[in-house]
Amino acid sequence: MGVSWLSTHPSRMVHARRVRRTLLPIACLVLALVGCGAETGDQAGEPVGGDVPTTPRALAAVAAEYTGTPSSADREADAAEEFARGGVGAELRFGSDGEYDGDALTVAVGQGLDPSLTDCESTTNEYLAGCVETDLGVLLWEAEAPEEDPGVVYVAVEKGDTSVLLFYSGPAITGDPRELDLPISVESLFDIASDPRVDVTTSQAAIEAGSDLSFWRG
Repeated sequence: MGVSWLSTHPSRMVHARRVRRTLLPIACLVLALVGCGAETGDQAGEPVGGDVPTTPRALAAVAAEYTGTPSSADREADAAEEFARGGVGAELRFGSDGEYDGDALTVAVGQGLDPSLTDCESTTNEYLAGCVETDLGVLLWEAEAPEEDPGVVYVAVEKGDTSVLLFYSGPAITGDPRELDLPISVESLFDIASDPRVDVTTSQAAIEAGSDLSFWRG
């Protein structure tokens, strides 16, 4: 698929564009098997999370069940473009105050994700401070650069033909994010990615919930 977004966008550029547009000059991954707290399909072959094409609004609605209500949410394009086919993404913001855009959580799904984003041995991003392959998926992170960039946590998970990609930026990443007291924990990131509704298809209930989001600004 060519050079990946993760390997060509340094952390400080990502953070500036996504998290602190008003504070910095212009500066990913996740998971999963089918998981907890979600709707199940029927025995006639309906996908476990539903058979309706997903939307950015639906992804935001499901993610907010795990994170709490964000300040805002919008359609996200950069992460969605990492997929060869059917990429869909949403970006949620937390703690926006008018001067600070807020911590950013991106949730994207699609098919044909660059294999280097789901395999620590294949990942070549020089800014990475760590990469761990877990039972659920791949966890990667970029460390804080004081006064420049707080760092980024990435989660990537494969679900058959579909992949899920998450990244979270805003809090200072000073070590293994699993050991940090983050507003959105690594466990929650994997829970989002593991939810069967976070896929290229989802449930009608998720679509309806997404259509009625008070925090959607798109």
